[in-house]
Amino acid sequence: MTPGGRGVLVTGGCSGIGLAVARAHAARGDTVVVLDRQEPAQPPGEGIEVVVGDVTVVADNERAVARVLEVAGRLDHFVGNAGIHDGGLRLGDADADTLRRVLTRVLEVDVLGYALGAHASREALLATGGCMTFTLSDASFEVQGNGAGLSYAAAKHAGLGLVRHLAVDLAPVVRVNAVAPGGVITGLAAAGATSEQPVFADADAIRNAVERLNPLHVVMRPEELAELYLFLASPAARGMTGEVLRPDGGLSVGRGNPCS
Repeated sequence: MTPGGRGVLVTGGCSGIGLAVARAHAARGDTVVVLDRQEPAQPPGEGIEVVVGDVTVVADNERAVARVLEVAGRLDHFVGNAGIHDGGLRLGDADADTLRRVLTRVLEVDVLGYALGAHASREALLATGGCMTFTLSDASFEVQGNGAGLSYAAAKHAGLGLVRHLAVDLAPVVRVNAVAPGGVITGLAAAGATSEQPVFADADAIRNAVERLNPLHVVMRPEELAELYLFLASPAARGMTGEVLRPDGGLSVGRGNPCS
């Protein structure tokens, strides 16, 4: 279906990449519903409706899909984006009980949340021949990518497997792809022993480090990344499924740039 009449659901759509994707779809005339844990401090924008809920809860995912069908009459693009980090927690950094809590929480949000969203969206997308796009990370390929610890690396590797499985399982009707940014500065939170903390508290320092690390010396903005999600949902990507776009400044092929 051409842009301007699609129904779109974005999880984690009140900030960062999710919000940018929601706004990009809405700007093209699509009807967008976002599923997020809380109402945003500011309205996300015209044409975007917020459903408050938890991606790890079956009923909340189903309620979000039902709302898209109610307001748009159809679902064409499911964007699984809600995620949580582990703050770089390694195996020896915490006691076993803390590790268990962090690992359980990260897997629940980053893997189970994606699976439940896909399950809730499946029938509606089969009806329209729509598509799914998931947010992965360079941690889906590099064990320390995006500052990953054990839990985040495990979850993002699992997310890659989820995308590839769904691509085969839902073919030939529903396409399933992903975007795996490298070093994007967002409001991503990390699961801690007792609470969640921002991963990028010192955004300027992280930005400078990422710029030095990748060959292109760039840090992608959420608004730039949103265009990749729209591309994957467009007719131009009709021959793509099980693919992962990696806007990481070239980090996947090398580090730094000797010519700079």
